[in-house]
Amino acid sequence: MDTIKVHVNDSTVDLPVKSTINDMLRHLQIAPKGIAIAVNAPAPGAETAVSREIVSRQQWSRYTLSDQQNITIIKATQGG
Repeated sequence: MDTIKVHVNDSTVDLPVKSTINDMLRHLQIAPKGIAIAVNAPAPGAETAVSREIVSRQQWSRYTLSDQQNITIIKATQGG
């Protein structure tokens, strides 16, 4: 099976090619409630510069991850 490597919160994870954000969360056994996902994306007009973008929850099942992509999982916390 062909795989890709993605970097999730500074850890490297092997996933099948064409994995989506939902696939990654299942693989990592992370419940989707209370989290946000940020991914690296090409900066407009730049060949090598990268920016971060939040992927809306509605897109998680359609957003296909790329080899060597950086992903940040942001967990909501409570406190006072």
